Amino acid sequence: MAMISLTVNTQTPPVKINLTFQQLVEKYGELDMPIDLEQLNPEDVQTTVGGVSRMIMQFANHMGLRPIWVSLGPGYPPDAVYKGISVSFVDLDPENLRRFTRFKEGLYTASHSLSQYRFNPKDYIGYTIYNWNSAKILMEKFDRTDVYFINDFQQLLVGGLIGPSAPAVLWYHIPMVPENLSQEIRGFVRRSLDGFDEIILSTKRDLEGVVRLGSRVRARQIYPFIDPDSLSAPAGSTRQNVLDKLNIKNDDKKVLLVARMDPIKSQDLAISAMKGIDAKLILVGNGSFTSTSLGHDKASTWVKTLKELAKKEGVEDKVRFAGYLPDEELNALYQECDAVVLPSRIEGFGLSVCEGWKFKKPVAVSRGAGISELILDGVNGFTFDAGSVEGLKDSIVKALSAKHEMGEMGYTTMDQWCSLKSNSEKIQQVMEEVYYSYKPRAENSS
Repeated sequence: MAMISLTVNTQTPPVKINLTFQQLVEKYGELDMPIDLEQLNPEDVQTTVGGVSRMIMQFANHMGLRPIWVSLGPGYPPDAVYKGISVSFVDLDPENLRRFTRFKEGLYTASHSLSQYRFNPKDYIGYTIYNWNSAKILMEKFDRTDVYFINDFQQLLVGGLIGPSAPAVLWYHIPMVPENLSQEIRGFVRRSLDGFDEIILSTKRDLEGVVRLGSRVRARQIYPFIDPDSLSAPAGSTRQNVLDKLNIKNDDKKVLLVARMDPIKSQDLAISAMKGIDAKLILVGNGSFTSTSLGHDKASTWVKTLKELAKKEGVEDKVRFAGYLPDEELNALYQECDAVVLPSRIEGFGLSVCEGWKFKKPVAVSRGAGISELILDGVNGFTFDAGSVEGLKDSIVKALSAKHEMGEMGYTTMDQWCSLKSNSEKIQQVMEEVYYSYKPRAENSS
């Protein structure tokens, strides 16, 4: 069977460029297009951007694919090459970028039960322009595309816009709980999903949600995944250095929470839960691509709120704000910690739990997180009611005293259900089925 040619569409690019196109020209002089990003200085690019983009990149590498990639990149060069992958960036003027950001953030917060979004037509214009600009570039690649692989809620209109140029698969990564959405937004999501040939949902909860939504699109469930081979225990010196940097002693109990700085991630619950627990809480993460690149800096506001909460709760000395860490230092903390927590009141999935399992750590997970479907309480982790500080505290205490066998069971769960090895062929099967069911229709219409 011939290899399927994919064109991938994500909001967050597979590689972040830390300079604008103009700044690149000023620094490097005239640049050949497309720009080879591997020829830039290491400090000018950042490859560890976004869980979704990293996951799709790992899938492509594992399957020997070299997809074309289309992502949002305000101020970026129009085209680039990175590790053999062609990347085209979608630009937006500042006003439509703000409008797009407000609309998609409204949809995001509503999906996570944080607030109800009141539809704003001007914001929707920005969202539509971004989707149309993305679709326009995608259609320009149709002669090299067997299947379009669209990722997440920022590109909901793309399926309908690209029309019959090639089949389109959407992976919807955020919670699909229709009851959290207003009637008008539910209708918008339902109509948008019907523009795709097939959609993938991350959890059984979300697959059931699509049914309740009333969408007619073909849907299936595949758990998100990590590449465990990419997460290796660093040298002892690295582990010691990162502990020293955070002012943590070797014999301190360590609770690790890895998530971007966002109220949706509920770091506030973890801080409050630390009262009465003799351990250090390490918060790793900075803002999302939106927060750090699109001028929507909710991350720094949230950090300030969390620091004030830690002071109010009297746990300042127990909480460490690590910010963004390179992979080696993050892996060091996974290796050194005694438990991994995921406190989100509602979460699409929760890949940080899989990463904790890779290092055979006990986990404490909110039942609002999609990955809680995979946890058998007291066997491969502990769960607690979403939003419950006392429930989280109890789960942390249990995790800190858990036996080694729990970490082993967690590793087995990761390996069977949410690893690159276990799920890549499932995604490839989706692409092949969509392509070969679409191909006869295309031939008959030609």
